[in-house]
Amino acid sequence: MQVGVIFASIMVYALAIFLWRRDHTPTYFVALLAAHLAVLLSPFWQALYVFRYSEDFPTFYRLGSVAGIQALTRLQAYVLPRPVFLGAWAMMLAPLAIFYLYRHRWWFPSYLTSLLTFILFVLYHLLVETVGLRQGWWSYQGGALPLGISQPVLAALMNGLVSLGVLAALLLTRRYALGSLLAILLPIPLALCLLVHGLLGAPLYTTLLLHAQSWAGAIGLIGTLGLLASGVHIVASSLEQPREWRQTTI
Repeated sequence: MQVGVIFASIMVYALAIFLWRRDHTPTYFVALLAAHLAVLLSPFWQALYVFRYSEDFPTFYRLGSVAGIQALTRLQAYVLPRPVFLGAWAMMLAPLAIFYLYRHRWWFPSYLTSLLTFILFVLYHLLVETVGLRQGWWSYQGGALPLGISQPVLAALMNGLVSLGVLAALLLTRRYALGSLLAILLPIPLALCLLVHGLLGAPLYTTLLLHAQSWAGAIGLIGTLGLLASGVHIVASSLEQPREWRQTTI
């Protein structure tokens, strides 16, 4: 698998460089780099949301080693596999595709189109989750969530909100030069992951870590879903500003 990921990465970065030269914007290239920075937090989300990557993957780093607590075998179990790090650009494909459509006047930001785009992002990440689970690349150990919602669906909702936030950042920084993009756009996916998975998901993963009763888990899940819905509304509302967003840079 690692060879396939490396080959796909070369192709994706070659396409980003081609679009950089043709469209005179380094946004595509910087966004791909930002994905690799954001995925460094993956072992923390494994610990919080109770999932694991395949043990057959070579390890990029272990959470326990980075935290300096090598004696705790529980932390040592959470790793960032090398193929996952190399293929982190996959999280950027959907927002970059919409960004490309925007630059060529095939997509216009509004509240409605932002909601529809969020649904598209969720479906994309749900497809990634389905493929990953069927191939055995990762698995969930926590069992089914309350209210009949599966963990892949929740992951797709969270990643969909991250993608929507990334799209907003891409549009906001679309006129920036390379230096400004590296300083501003590069850390944004990392910050969005911290916000969505670390803060908005807190009501849910707190109950998961404490092994709370089903009614408490349901309350935590409802709280997380409510925060996610609020986040989608806020981002979609920010994309509704007509004049600023519809100015093109082609």
